[in-house]
Amino acid sequence: MTKALAIRASALAGTLAVAAALLTGCGTSGVPSGSVGGNLRTQAHMQGTVMGGQQPVSGATIQLYTVGTTGAGSASTALIAPGSVTTAGNGTFTITNDYSCSSATQVYIVATGGSAGAGTNSAITLMAALGPCSSLTPSTYININELTTIAADYALAGFMNDYAHVGAAGSNPTALVNAFNLANLLVSSASGAIATPPAGMTLPVTQVNTLADILAACVNSSGATSSSCSTLFSATGASETIGAGLVIAKNPGSSYYTALYSLPSASPPFQPSLSAQPNDFTIAVNYTGAELSSPYGIAIDGGGNAWVTNEAGQSVVKLPSLSAGFATASYSAGGLLAPRGISIDLSGNLWIANTGGNDVVKLNSLGVALSGTGYTSGSISTPVAIANDAAGNAWVANFSGNSITELSSAGTASGASPITGSGALSAPTSVAIDSAGRVAVSNSVTGQLCLFSNTAVLQSCIGDPTLLGATAVAVSGTNVSMAGSTSGTTVTGAFTVATSTGTVNGASPVSGGGLALPTAVAYDGAGNAWFTNTNSLSEFAGSAAISPGTGLGSLNSPGGIAVDASGNIWTANSGNNSVTIFVGLGSPVMTPIAANVGQ
Repeated sequence: MTKALAIRASALAGTLAVAAALLTGCGTSGVPSGSVGGNLRTQAHMQGTVMGGQQPVSGATIQLYTVGTTGAGSASTALIAPGSVTTAGNGTFTITNDYSCSSATQVYIVATGGSAGAGTNSAITLMAALGPCSSLTPSTYININELTTIAADYALAGFMNDYAHVGAAGSNPTALVNAFNLANLLVSSASGAIATPPAGMTLPVTQVNTLADILAACVNSSGATSSSCSTLFSATGASETIGAGLVIAKNPGSSYYTALYSLPSASPPFQPSLSAQPNDFTIAVNYTGAELSSPYGIAIDGGGNAWVTNEAGQSVVKLPSLSAGFATASYSAGGLLAPRGISIDLSGNLWIANTGGNDVVKLNSLGVALSGTGYTSGSISTPVAIANDAAGNAWVANFSGNSITELSSAGTASGASPITGSGALSAPTSVAIDSAGRVAVSNSVTGQLCLFSNTAVLQSCIGDPTLLGATAVAVSGTNVSMAGSTSGTTVTGAFTVATSTGTVNGASPVSGGGLALPTAVAYDGAGNAWFTNTNSLSEFAGSAAISPGTGLGSLNSPGGIAVDASGNIWTANSGNNSVTIFVGLGSPVMTPIAANVGQ
């Protein structure tokens, strides 16, 4: 396994669990109807088909699972007696024995072993993410294949160690529910085909098909030692197909995958597929709804909804947590004018750096203005970025004012505002807060990172002599990354790595990993930093690049980036009026970001 893969694997173990109310736990299989509490339901019938590409898989063992409830990657609960259900010669199966599970608990199904026509293959593992137990009825029909497997691997990557360990803290946390919804947004477990997306959304059809074709090459082979399976497992370090897909999902930019594109046959089972070797195997959903107009800032609330500022549209748009409905909403209350930065407080209120209006607009989660004509105290001047602390205070970066302003939850400026650091601040572009409430500010003129205590006292201004044009700053715990560029014969992307107590990492300024004039930065739950470049993403663990030299994905002038509680990475792309969601690419983080900081 590569060093990058090891980093991602260890990161999963430390993933932040999403808090949720505990519901009654799962029962065991074979519980008679009526013998359990009201939160449990008993089913007696379910049907489906297991396919390897276009070939039925006979003799595969079926198991139904509910997710673990003790943390990310915790042990799932098997619901039917092991080995009691297998597929027939045409790949069909019927679950006739009773099973019991919480009506709210997320359920998935796995097929292992069997033959797709070339002989018994122990490396076959396929799965489908089904959703809540309450959605399963005697008329439910399930198609399990490589497409449903890839959708589950990517969407559930932040909660999954292997097919028997999918879980989160609590029996029904919002983030895990959203991840199951996303799997079915990509691929329908009912049809086993790419799903029909909501209006304005484009699904990565060719990428998903290509990944499914890669797994199918092994599934349709003679066994684990076949050429196709050997190539797949050599590249991923896995020993079965679900595991291989999961490894790819967690580290889609690995150079070890170059041999995988050629695995499918000349006429692969899932088409259309990619026509050339991809730069990486990221899966990204793209949304280009009419309500988006020069989207700039982006923030995620506690329900997994993304809120995006429209710099040209004079509005903020709510993109709901990913599901089949995806009913968006646009709000323009409070005098929004060329809004840029956005943050969300612990009460779910939106705080918007209203750049064109020289004020701060506060909206509640229904889009109702709470700030009247806008908060202006504290000498707010061309506000471009904003961050909330745990007490509900908002810290504003004033680009033209060479200062920051601290506003109370009621919009009143602190006595120290505007805070200039005795002239140290110069055209600040971004602001972030650490776990102790300390404030980090990026200065575009000096390329320095200025650090303030939670009482607005300047502690230090640090940086690298070669870092220029600082554009953004993000904090994870007490670690800080500040994006910018370097001078020299060729201007290139770089960032400073430091602690919020004023120590610069000796490797700074850090380059590589596809960094190219980075515009925004965010940390995921594993403490890895994600940067938006002009047309791609870059990922770093400390000063070590995880992304390839060309970056990851394909973007168009992104202005903002955010990580949600399911591990998806969202970018607001001003270049083509879109929002891109990279499925399961990061490690889940508790949202809103204010939940992770001090005061």
